[in-house]
Formats: sequence, structure tokens, C-alpha cells
Amino acid sequence: MLLGCHDIRKAFAEKEILRGVSFHMEEKEKAAIVGINGAGKTTLLKIILGELESDSGSVTLSKGASVGYLAQDQNIDSENTVFEELCTVKEDVIRLEERLRSLEKRMDENPGSEMENLVEEYTAESARFKELRGFAWKS
Repeated sequence: MLLGCHDIRKAFAEKEILRGVSFHMEEKEKAAIVGINGAGKTTLLKIILGELESDSGSVTLSKGASVGYLAQDQNIDSENTVFEELCTVKEDVIRLEERLRSLEKRMDENPGSEMENLVEEYTAESARFKELRGFAWKS
């Protein structure tokens, strides 16, 4: 299980917004949260993200998993596309991927005495890239 929500409840003053929300998602599944304005979609997302505390229930996120969320209203003053803005979240992974490509090029061009150091550095950086789920960042 990648993400699980069990019996999430949330009220603001006397108004119950969420009652008994339960679901789970497995890796590679896609889901949509659909409802009329005021139905609690944003409230649920904020609870999943940990930005808002539920009145009861639990949210479980598998180890190493992360949740991304693009709010409906953004105060972004940028000429970037939405994709370019989303890429800013993965800048560290993107830079690491560029570093790996650079090391590959250097290994190809320097088969001599420097090779052992390059391979050692590449191995370490490659392990870090894998740990950060670098092969999946574009998806």
C-alpha cells in the first residue's frame, strides 16, 4: 500500500466536512477526488499532506513515498510553464542526473588512471540517484 486513509473525520465548528473517509492506493494506481465546491476535497488533501489535522482517523504513507500537490490557487509570479514550476521541486534530482551524465562522458573520454576515481564517484552518485527515485522523477 502506497497511501491509506482510514475513517478520516473533520469538522469546522458545527459543520462536518468529512465523515468516514477511507481508501487506499497501491503503487502505480491513479485516483481523482471529485466533488462540488465545499465538499471537502481540499480539506482531505491538506490532511493527507499533514498541513491540517483530522479530528479522527489516520493517514498512512509508505516509507519513502511522497505526496505532491498543486493547489488550485497559486501566487506564482513566473514566466515558467506549469511543468517548469513542478520541476523546481526536483531540482536536486535533476542536477544529480546531469552530474551522472557528466561523469559518464568523463569516463568515456578518460579510460586511463583517472578511471578508478570516476567509477567510484559514479557508483556513489548512482546509488544516491536511485535512493531519490531519480529514474521516476519525470513521471
